[in-house]
Amino acid sequence: MGTFDAVIFDWSGTLVHDPPLRERVAITFARLGRADSGEVDVVCAALDSSASDPDIIAAQVGADTSRVAYDAAESLHFQRVGLDEDLAAELLRFDEYLESRPMYPDAVPVLAQLSSLGCRIIVLSDIHFDIRPLLIAQGAGRFIDDYVLSFEHGVQKPDPRIFELALGRSGLDRGRTLMVGDRSTHDGAAAEVGITTLLLPPLTSFGPRGLSLVSSVVHS
Repeated sequence: MGTFDAVIFDWSGTLVHDPPLRERVAITFARLGRADSGEVDVVCAALDSSASDPDIIAAQVGADTSRVAYDAAESLHFQRVGLDEDLAAELLRFDEYLESRPMYPDAVPVLAQLSSLGCRIIVLSDIHFDIRPLLIAQGAGRFIDDYVLSFEHGVQKPDPRIFELALGRSGLDRGRTLMVGDRSTHDGAAAEVGITTLLLPPLTSFGPRGLSLVSSVVHS
């Protein structure tokens, strides 16, 4: 092995596409069989403008520590802007559809390469549901040694406890573990517990994620 024996990957925006709001709403309209005559932009504008509502901000705190907390926070947001029941229900479950969260084209090849070289792979995600079936269906599951999902442990990034949990569960040496994510506010907190951290720049459109850089860092 090279510099690192293990890599902890964030899920959303790192291994799989995280669609921006307009893409999410447009996909949901299409899923419901609704034509878009400007309604998508109206819905997005309403959701954007209400995001600063103090009640909505408060509800979002810890929203990924359980499905109940997530559903309550998102439902409050949807209710405040007056979304109809069908649209709200579909948006609430958007992330659970396989086609909603495609893996970046370079994700599986990099996971396969790391695994073949004996590198342990852990997926650590702030998420309100079990993403294992999605990753298995996308061909990535066989390369992943462990999952640390916020809703299963009642703690989410940037709380350092979730990184300590990932290290402890797999017996990882923090000095030989690499964290890979896309948000300094959340994934960057891994550095505070002594984990070398690689942050990828934001990517709003689907395409190669530049994950080959991880292989280069691991074996530098």
